[in-house]
Amino acid sequence: MGKRAGAGVAACVLSGLLLGGTASAQDAIGARRTVWERADIEVQRPRIDAFAGEYRAFLSAHKTEREVVQWGTATLDAAGFRRVPPVGLKAARPGDGLYWVERGKALVAVRVGRRPAAEGVRVLAAHIDAVRIDLKQNPLYEDGNLALAQTHYYGGLKKYQWLSRPMSLRGAVVLAGGRRIDVRIGDGPDEPVLVIPDLLAHLSAQVDAEEGEQVAGESLDPIMGSRPRVEEGEEVSEPVTPSVRQAIVELLASRYGFGEAELRTAELTLVPAGPAVDVGLDRSMIGGYGQDDRACAFAAMRALLDGPVPDVTSVVVWVDKEEIGSTGNTGAQSDLLARVVGELIEAQGPFTEQRLRRAFRRSEALSADATLAANPLYPGVVDPRNVGLIGAGPVMDQSGVHAEFMAAIAERLERADITFQTGEFGRANGPRTEDGTVLPYLSRTGMNAMDLGIPLLSMHAPFEVISRADLWEAYRAYGVFLRD
Repeated sequence: MGKRAGAGVAACVLSGLLLGGTASAQDAIGARRTVWERADIEVQRPRIDAFAGEYRAFLSAHKTEREVVQWGTATLDAAGFRRVPPVGLKAARPGDGLYWVERGKALVAVRVGRRPAAEGVRVLAAHIDAVRIDLKQNPLYEDGNLALAQTHYYGGLKKYQWLSRPMSLRGAVVLAGGRRIDVRIGDGPDEPVLVIPDLLAHLSAQVDAEEGEQVAGESLDPIMGSRPRVEEGEEVSEPVTPSVRQAIVELLASRYGFGEAELRTAELTLVPAGPAVDVGLDRSMIGGYGQDDRACAFAAMRALLDGPVPDVTSVVVWVDKEEIGSTGNTGAQSDLLARVVGELIEAQGPFTEQRLRRAFRRSEALSADATLAANPLYPGVVDPRNVGLIGAGPVMDQSGVHAEFMAAIAERLERADITFQTGEFGRANGPRTEDGTVLPYLSRTGMNAMDLGIPLLSMHAPFEVISRADLWEAYRAYGVFLRD
């Protein structure tokens, strides 16, 4: 359903309510009991608010996978966890906190349980990459008295949503000899931002098949500057030699320490500038960039850190590249998890490939990935009885899951009085598959695995929205999974 159709449905529903009528069941999403209606909410509310504040600060400051991993390592260090070299774990005793970092973009944290890892582990897996706009390797050019940068987008996004929005330039530039410069421009006090200019509304109908919707991927180029390079005392005559681009090249070298040659091998990306904020007059929601899937990643890590020594070894996995297929040596398709579990087995006894396979066969995993929250302005794209609603707790999706495992997880959550819901990703317009999360890469190891994630509005937009109550209840649910 397009924007205009959705708005029309919303208008009809509102019109019916104002006139004293009722909206039809076909037009309405309906309601479901929320976390806010729990009997113990007055006890829980201060904890919910404190947890949301910590998460909002995390989300505001960490907008790339490298930055999220840096936060993770600092947090684990502060909690007394020990960083393990890529290969070389010597011992793993009950209660030990261990973590591995893979190339600065993926992380595995482990709390060693009382039972040997060879008897199985419990895994919470989340991805820490998010949709964004990356600079190409030879990005800088000049036109219309402007210096601009060519880009390509990463992941599935609606391109028009990224126009006329303050953007921060983030990433890493590696100099000769291997020294890395971490780039963060556009979020600090008095720092400049970049912007991808939109076409004015008066003329957009001349180029867009549907105004505001059709934006070419090659048009997502941010303005880098507009001041020409003119030597002091130099007389400028017509025609002016293009020099805005050169001025930006020289500025990068003088102010940020890298030149145009380094751009060819750099990882530089555009992400929305500005902090995460409270949403709603009641401050019940959190809005910001990258909540798919950093909301679940944060909740999973906190569940690991805040829990006691578990019976079964607890593993939290943060992976990269989920938005483009979980590829590469930092994605869920890599052997990172197998290597870590293998090292745990080897540190506690003899290792064989067969022992690793048996350990996975005895293991359980949750794909902790944000999922769809029903949008009442677009009721036609979901089945209202089988979709997650905002505020009603994390969503359990049965896609690709065995009934026995799903029932066991539901029983644990109910026993711990966790508010949760079941739901699917939209209407049944095609076959149900595991695609869209890291679930298939967990279950193919032999583990029992399923999706349990936070419902989210405006997924893959520059500004996504979750309920702070859902964030809290997901944290509680992940803790129950690791410890029960």
